[in-house]
Amino acid sequence: DVVEIAIATRCDCLSDEMIAYLNEISYIKPLWIELGLQTSNNKTGELINRCYTFEEFKDTINRLSKCPNIKTCVHVINGLPYETKEMMIETVKYLNSLDIDGIKIHMLSILKNTPLEKLYKIKPFEILTEEQYIDIVTTQLEYLNPKIVIQRLTTDPVKNDLIAPLWTVKKIDILNSIDKKMAKENIYQGDKL
Repeated sequence: DVVEIAIATRCDCLSDEMIAYLNEISYIKPLWIELGLQTSNNKTGELINRCYTFEEFKDTINRLSKCPNIKTCVHVINGLPYETKEMMIETVKYLNSLDIDGIKIHMLSILKNTPLEKLYKIKPFEILTEEQYIDIVTTQLEYLNPKIVIQRLTTDPVKNDLIAPLWTVKKIDILNSIDKKMAKENIYQGDKL
């Protein structure tokens, strides 16, 4: 009864042997591999303890791209500590140069009892407003290759665990605001390519 398989993992968990095994599975059932990039900036990657570099991520995508039945989806996070709008847009631009099939865009969530909560309390960093997030996402979409499937445009935080930003719990409002901005400003995916 399984129609399709989606596996969310880390690029440092995908050895050549594991990719060969997943490739075999992809001939039985359609298979998506979801990888968390979060940002193309290695300094931010270190800060959030990603544990692999952008170059290692690219290598994993290149190895997966040799498996024609495996589709890849990349997760990015907007609003990471100390990142600028330009850095977030650069992440999407870099993805266009890779052989990927989908993207999930998230807003940073600061959750209770996490290292990120501790960092935020000790050394506060700017949290994007809802308006800033919508502006960044719509700009990212203008730079995103139209062949890349958009699977997500916002976050699903657990309200009771959320420290900030509280506006992220209004998922439908955020999606509607993105749609309205794109319609009003005549924005389409890939406009600026």
